[in-house]
Amino acid sequence: MGSKVRLWRWRRNPLRRRSDLAEAWIGLATVILLLCAVAAAGWLTGQATNRGLQRTVRHQLAERGLVPAAVLGTAPRSAAGADADSGRGRDRRHGAVLSWTAPDGSARSGTVRVEAQQRVGGRLHIWTDRSGQPVDPPLDHATAAAHAALAGFGSAAVAGVGVVAARQLLLRRLMRRRLLEWEREWARVGQDWGRAGAGG
Repeated sequence: MGSKVRLWRWRRNPLRRRSDLAEAWIGLATVILLLCAVAAAGWLTGQATNRGLQRTVRHQLAERGLVPAAVLGTAPRSAAGADADSGRGRDRRHGAVLSWTAPDGSARSGTVRVEAQQRVGGRLHIWTDRSGQPVDPPLDHATAAAHAALAGFGSAAVAGVGVVAARQLLLRRLMRRRLLEWEREWARVGQDWGRAGAGG
């Protein structure tokens, strides 16, 4: 039943109004945009984001390196990155006093946040920049790809909402036009409504 109601707008029919045909074209354009344009927007956004993030990964890997470090002791709790609001650490890492050798060969030491499962007194590797300063681990390829996929899905969702919102706006305008047309027709016909011989 629903498909017949939709298809009659395409056939020539004395009851079909111009607004009915416009509504049918709006519906077709909406389907095409949802199937093609929205998917294309998501794919293009995901690809562009992935290219940018993969460049970041390569740059970070070139600028950062793993160096062996010796654990000298644990740092005070305040240096371990405790969250002042909750009293708990921001993540599962704690501060440790480490010593390591910078890429230029100089000896360095300082408080560095390390994984909680590392044993004090053991040996571990930390990420440093070219000057030997401790830095966060570089972004990895899998995480970059996941962020790019999320950006693509988000872009597709926003584009889809935009298409549907535009359709609703156009349909609302069509409905207003129909109501105005009905009022004009009623004003013209209503004068003779119920009178004998009217419209004859």
